[in-house]
Amino acid sequence: MKNWKKAIAVCASAAALVSMVACGSSNAGSKSDDGGKKTIGFVAVGPEGGFRTANENDLKKAFKDAGFNLVYSPTQNNDQQKQIQAFNKFVNDEVDAIVLSATNDSGWDDCLENAAEAEIPVFTVDRNIDIKSAEAKKAVVSHIGPSNVWAGEQAAEFVNKSFSTGANGFILEGPAGLSVVTDRGQGWKNKAADNIKVLESQSANWSTDEAKTVTAGLLDKYKSDNPQFIFAENDEMGLGAAQAVDAAGLKGKVKIITIDGTKAALQSLVDGDLSYVIEYNPIFGKETANAVKDYLGGKSVEKDIEIESKTFDAASAKEALDAGTRAY
Repeated sequence: MKNWKKAIAVCASAAALVSMVACGSSNAGSKSDDGGKKTIGFVAVGPEGGFRTANENDLKKAFKDAGFNLVYSPTQNNDQQKQIQAFNKFVNDEVDAIVLSATNDSGWDDCLENAAEAEIPVFTVDRNIDIKSAEAKKAVVSHIGPSNVWAGEQAAEFVNKSFSTGANGFILEGPAGLSVVTDRGQGWKNKAADNIKVLESQSANWSTDEAKTVTAGLLDKYKSDNPQFIFAENDEMGLGAAQAVDAAGLKGKVKIITIDGTKAALQSLVDGDLSYVIEYNPIFGKETANAVKDYLGGKSVEKDIEIESKTFDAASAKEALDAGTRAY
């Protein structure tokens, strides 16, 4: 374990350290706690929408089913400092592994270096992180999640096919500084045709209400440019955009594409409020728990475990809803 406890001070301020116990779950314990079960620290995003709820519930269930003691420590409002506090507490408590669903791409090197020195393996889920330090990279065993680049590419390809002669539109983005936003945007750029013009991109912070307000402003601002599509980077923003489009009397004239695949979005697709929904599959708890179990058991684990997702039009959305098998 060397000097990793001393190194914790590098990753968080003294004030943050004082609040660590309040931030992380108070039940975190030493390795193989809770009657011999291995303890896994889950640094989570917390309440954020339908995708996040389904994802975190699935992860919690999968680790319980696999026989682990999972300690869940969510943040609020994408507060990275609270995540850093929780991460450091897990290192200090000597958990067997850490699952990290990061709110921000950067700012994790010092924490990961501490984990590496403490020989605590880290598994990143959903959002990738940008790691600079070679020592920090040693801590991360594997990343598990769907491809955000692929999701952005599907949105662009749908717009290309829908408007072969070209079209103008908008992109509603998530909060700045997230790899999910960068990757979905990059996927769009990879595939969008030259005659598909994005008049403006704005963040609506994953929020339905904010997206409604932002979209209403954009529709008014670019009325003379005849906007024909809106690519919303999550379902909640897409549903807000649909409300604004409907209020402007443009339902059926502006195609709205979203990412996640929640039941609410699929129903809106069936109802004609949305045009295309790209699933970002939140159900990968079993894959994550298996990766952790394999690694702790001495087996090799893939560096990148990509979770398969699908796309929906109105017909396939209705079929999925009628089947009653959607988890979120």
